[in-house]
Amino acid sequence: MRRALPAAFLVLVAAAAVAGPRFSPWTARHDAAASFQRPSASHWLGTDLLGRDLATRLAEGARVSLMVGLAGTAVALAFGLLVGCAAGWKGGWVDAALMRLVDTLYGLPFVFVAILATVMFRSIPPDRNPLVRLLGSEERAQLVLLFSVLGAIQWLTPARIVRAEVLSLKSAGFVEAARALGSGPLRIVARHLVPNLAGPVLAYAALMVPVMMLEESFLSFIGLGVRDPSASWGSLLAEGAELLNPVQFRWWLVLFPAAALSLTLLALQAFAEGLRKVKPGRR
Repeated sequence: MRRALPAAFLVLVAAAAVAGPRFSPWTARHDAAASFQRPSASHWLGTDLLGRDLATRLAEGARVSLMVGLAGTAVALAFGLLVGCAAGWKGGWVDAALMRLVDTLYGLPFVFVAILATVMFRSIPPDRNPLVRLLGSEERAQLVLLFSVLGAIQWLTPARIVRAEVLSLKSAGFVEAARALGSGPLRIVARHLVPNLAGPVLAYAALMVPVMMLEESFLSFIGLGVRDPSASWGSLLAEGAELLNPVQFRWWLVLFPAAALSLTLLALQAFAEGLRKVKPGRR
């Protein structure tokens, strides 16, 4: 039951992200007369400055936040698997050099690296930006930059986890049997080691997704992530925070994006904890 609730909530969030903007009657609709409406029967979560339905914008923001979280995690795992397998399998000076690199990179302030990369990207005019030219729009290029940068600076811990698992597996009986049958290193790693890394890697991946989403929300909150008219939960929080004042307290613009982000992060962490307790057999 404890595992079913987080999984059900995550399925609900994913369904809202995929289907919500498509079927909502308020998608991409601006209505100046409906500006700053409180939650009501017509607008369940209220409206923003431009009269846009907040529930629809939250569904759009879920799509962006989840995509950045999942894609950034995939990039980090790809780097981590490559470095961890190389270090654990080869050992010796290769292992020492790669682990010293990891130790050195741990000392870098990764948030500032992400901020610097985003600022440098925006300093290049769109007509001269190769990433914008390749993807066809500045919005797509910004999203690709976000999850690429976040993934590229979060691969260190996965690399350590993979290295430790490979070190414990490479002397196992099934690996020795594969060697005796004439399998090469690449085949052994791909066919025998990587499948047995699925348990710990997937468990850590489920923990990395909320980290990526939180970092994307932070960058969007300070104005360096997703920008209007696109929306992420971080950018919606930033918009709501800008409008907070003691005279006109538009609480729904902050409460609902914060609740969506917090509950999703908690559900992902609970789901990751459930995965961590599952111990698949080796093969």
